[in-house]
Order: sequence, then C-alpha cells, then structure tokens
Amino acid sequence: MPNRKITSPPLSTTLEKKLIAYAAAVGTTCVGALAMTQTAQAEVVYTPANRTIYFDGKSILDLNNDGVADFVFNGGGLGNNSAVFVRPFRTSNHVLTGSDGTYWAAVLPAGAQVGPGNGWVGHKADMEAECDCSGVINYVGPWLNATNKYLGLEITINGQHHFGWARLTFVAYGEATLTGYAYETVAGKAIVTGVTSGDDADSRPDQANNPPSPMAIPSLGLLARGADGIELWRRILN
Repeated sequence: MPNRKITSPPLSTTLEKKLIAYAAAVGTTCVGALAMTQTAQAEVVYTPANRTIYFDGKSILDLNNDGVADFVFNGGGLGNNSAVFVRPFRTSNHVLTGSDGTYWAAVLPAGAQVGPGNGWVGHKADMEAECDCSGVINYVGPWLNATNKYLGLEITINGQHHFGWARLTFVAYGEATLTGYAYETVAGKAIVTGVTSGDDADSRPDQANNPPSPMAIPSLGLLARGADGIELWRRILN
C-alpha cells in the first residue's frame, strides 16, 4: 500500500484563541507568583528590649544591630532651660517630627505607618523640655509621661533608606525605658509601629501573626476552568 501522510485537522479559530488566552493567563499567574515570592522576602526585624535610657549622650540605639550606632539620646540646654532629645548618629539617618513644622519628635501610637513623606529631620529632635521660669519648674513636650509610644526612625543601609521604630515609655524627665525596636529590610518600604513579625508592612499589630487565607488567591486549577473557576473562587470567598 502506498504510504499515506496523516495530518491533523487545523485548529478552529475559536479554539486557538482560547488556548492562547489560557496560556497568557497561566503565564500571568506565574509572573504574579514570582512577584509574590520576591515580596515574601521582605521582613520586619524586631528586637525586644528592656533598657533604661538616660539622656546623657551615652545611650545609643543600633536599629539594625550591625554594631554601628544609628541614634543617640542626649540632653542639654542654656541657662535655666534644657531639653532631652534624640539625634541621628549620622546625618543620613533621620527622625520623624510632628506635622506642625516644629522639631519635636513625633509621638506615634501602635498601628501608625512610618514611611516616605514629610517630617524627617537629620538633626536632633526634642522629646521633653524643662523650664525654670521665676523659680517654677515646668515640664513640657509631646513625650511627657508617654507610655508605650513609638518613635519613627529612618536609617541608611548600603546607601538606601530603611524605616523603623523604637518603643519608649518615659518614667521621669530625662529617663525612659526602651522596650523594643524594629526595622524593615526592604529599602523604601513603610513599616507599621508595633508589628514585630511578618513580611507585610501594611498589617496592623493585632494581625501580625494572622496571615491571609490561602484562598485569598485563586489557584492555577481554578484559573484553568476559566470564568467558571473564577466564579467558584468568588463563592468560596463569600
């Protein structure tokens, strides 16, 4: 018998378009998964502490624990007036100040976002002040009697800026307790005060240990089912 060449029938235009669309969907999903993996490399590095801070120029803070001082707590004044303050050890580091344009260090609650924006200064930021006016001692400042409040900080690592925080409780004028500090390992990424673990700087402190459900992202199997799969995924979420 003569050899007969068997050829497959050409794909219909509709089927070909569906296959192309499916391949594109899978490719997009894989790229998204890769991006998710890279994002997961972000990490909040937290250091617990229980250390008394005296504003004598000897209490330093090494935010990323690399053996190099990042900030120093100090005090000083002129005449009958004095203040205690935090100062970057290097001008490339910064302290977050209030939005009113003053040089008071901002007092942040838990759950505040520390990131790019205005209010960063590369010099000292006052925390408390003492005034002896006509024999009467007055104490002022946003950190007066502050309990478990957060100091917004920015440090430079390999020429890139990283955001962090330090938690402080003031027990007396010029004396505070440092109870912990943290920084974000991804340059330029905001951190949330009080978050001590996880890879999402947008998480709130009470959600830091509760990762999102795996069903928050549709699987490849559901995507392969097309519109029906997406509809099923939505029903599962609801």
